[in-house]
Amino acid sequence: MRWSERVQHWLRGLLGGGTAGGRRIPTRLEYAATPVEDSVVVPISAAAQPNIAFRRNAVFAAFNTAVPVSDRHGLAGRKQELTRLIDAVVKQRKHALIFGARGSGKTSLARVFGDLADEAGCVALYGSASEGADVDGLFRPFLDELPLQRGIAATIPADRPIGVQQLANLFVQGVNQRTLLIIDEFDRVATERTRHEVATLLKLLTDMHSTVQIILVGIAGNVDGLLAAHPSLRRHLFAQQVAPIDREELAGLLRLCAQQAGLAFEEEALQSIVSAAIGSPYHARLFGMHAALIAEAEGRDRITISDAQKGLAEALAEWSELTPDVFGVFERALGQAGSLRGMIALAGVLAAHAPVLTFERMAAAGTDLFGDELGGSAAVDRTIGLIAPALSEDGMPGELQFADSLSPQFLVLIANGAARTRATPLARETLDARALLQGVGL
Repeated sequence: MRWSERVQHWLRGLLGGGTAGGRRIPTRLEYAATPVEDSVVVPISAAAQPNIAFRRNAVFAAFNTAVPVSDRHGLAGRKQELTRLIDAVVKQRKHALIFGARGSGKTSLARVFGDLADEAGCVALYGSASEGADVDGLFRPFLDELPLQRGIAATIPADRPIGVQQLANLFVQGVNQRTLLIIDEFDRVATERTRHEVATLLKLLTDMHSTVQIILVGIAGNVDGLLAAHPSLRRHLFAQQVAPIDREELAGLLRLCAQQAGLAFEEEALQSIVSAAIGSPYHARLFGMHAALIAEAEGRDRITISDAQKGLAEALAEWSELTPDVFGVFERALGQAGSLRGMIALAGVLAAHAPVLTFERMAAAGTDLFGDELGGSAAVDRTIGLIAPALSEDGMPGELQFADSLSPQFLVLIANGAARTRATPLARETLDARALLQGVGL
């Protein structure tokens, strides 16, 4: 039994019998090399063809990976998370942490939640943490938008940082409407002092019955990875992990994207992309977009399994060009892994589910899958050593994360052979330049 089949069987067991709705592990795809004769050359005189820019723009718009979802109807598989956030934050007046892997939809969830909170009578304001930010840097950008009582703004010092107690007093005494401050990318705050001060601020606001609540959003595998909160604060915190999306929800998202682009997936193609995304809406949209572009370029409105395979390879090639160092680490590690190839792929699968990798987590999963010899302690040590240049230890001691948090799905793609199957490039230099540039706004 190959490593991918072992992983798939193991995860089905964890989910209770392997129902079709189970999520988690990409099925191994048998990538076939693309014959040279399959490449398409479009003559520059092909004036009868539909508008190229219009068709491609429709795909880009439908599978948009560049910005978070802001429409609740485009937020796939998160109804339960939204309900829990509304109950905890809006109704119970708790602060909240939203955490999970990159690409899992944390920002989209936070933004849609903010819109719903607005409808419930709250003022929801958004900000983003910057690397090295202190408490003043995190909260000062909100001051211009806060619903402050008249005259309060003049009392805010402009020439010196605002401290925790000053912020608490300002939020309690000066804000005259229920307000939610949503701080995205909080994981970029690296200093323990700032994290401790933010935790202190949350506790003060609760104790002082402030109308201001704070929602922190960031990449983490657990609460302590985002905010090391004192036990007395945890009573007033709600933690919402953003886990991988169920396969059926992810398939529904891709069907909707394709429909908006005027396309449709064949079922085998759809399931291959769902499998490769490992529960990540970002990766599903990215892989789906590349597959759709291949179908669109060939003038078809149905996305086939061949399009899906080529699309996965194109997405991998695009990512490898942006992150050549990480790609090189993965290729070298897999090339040197021998019988541990499955363990390296397993590291990608586990990190796609929750960003934090630990020795114990790897050993437990590896032993279940491959036995003591290929999945036990020695195998985990060797596996971590092979991929170590791609890992970081920024969180709690003993917790590892992929430095490029979008990379686990690509690691599994490489292990599955996608790197060998990039589609033969279309002869785009022969396309009508005017058509390609329509709508660009030059």
